[in-house]
Amino acid sequence: MKFNTNGLTLLELLLVLAMMAVLTSLAAPSFRSLWVQRSVSLAAEALLGDLRYARSEALKRARPVLVCQSSNGTSCTRDSAAWAAGWLVFVDSNGNAQVDAASDDGPTEDLLRVQSALPALASITSNVSTGHRITFQATGSAKSAAQTIVFTPAGSGTTDSIRALCISLQGRARLGPTGATSCR
Repeated sequence: MKFNTNGLTLLELLLVLAMMAVLTSLAAPSFRSLWVQRSVSLAAEALLGDLRYARSEALKRARPVLVCQSSNGTSCTRDSAAWAAGWLVFVDSNGNAQVDAASDDGPTEDLLRVQSALPALASITSNVSTGHRITFQATGSAKSAAQTIVFTPAGSGTTDSIRALCISLQGRARLGPTGATSCR
């Protein structure tokens, strides 16, 4: 009488687990850098998408639309590194760079989009002093000087994951190559 044995022995199972542990420890550092690079790219693409949306809304509504950094999701912030905390996109009819309710000064300013804080970012900074906001005129042009917004990942040794978002005076926004800190 023959017995069919199906399955693994304890020794075979331990050998497979040891090989998986070795391979995982070799692959983990590259997965981390890939995750950091992807997080920075997603954040840059999110702001790029909102800038393009704001420009199209300014053209469509024939009114200024503002994109500003916001740490609370309801009002603009002037902190130099608050872009990483999030931003707002809204119609700024009276040009005061704040989301206003209906008043004698004009109608309610529509809050179009709210972006909350983004993970894995140390900072998002602009190269100009008015870099805490970007205003798109009714013509689609950007009101402030041409800007470079740099996305810096959290952690050390991740300089190859830096991304730059470039905004021209005409209001066109584009992403620079990975690792670039300027729009040249």
